[in-house]
Amino acid sequence: MTNSNAPNIELSVLRDIGWEYWDPIGLLDEESIAEKTNFDSEYDNYLMQAASMLWCGKPQNAVVEYLVDIEQNYIEMPNRGSDAAILTVAKISDYLKTL
Repeated sequence: MTNSNAPNIELSVLRDIGWEYWDPIGLLDEESIAEKTNFDSEYDNYLMQAASMLWCGKPQNAVVEYLVDIEQNYIEMPNRGSDAAILTVAKISDYLKTL
């Protein structure tokens, strides 16, 4: 994030949120938890963009739409609902409030 007032966002925290609440590909199943480091950066760009959008004042529903668009049009998971994206955005927003 280029804003000089931007907080130091911990990527590890965004990763934890992403893996726990979003994971649209379903990479983190019980068998692969130990292997997470092999693909831990899979969602980094999306999660950082979501955090940046929130920090810059975008409404949560716009950020949810962004994540749903990623799911449906880039990751090609068209049948996913927005529940995971809603929860993910809420958790990222909660995290940003602590900074």
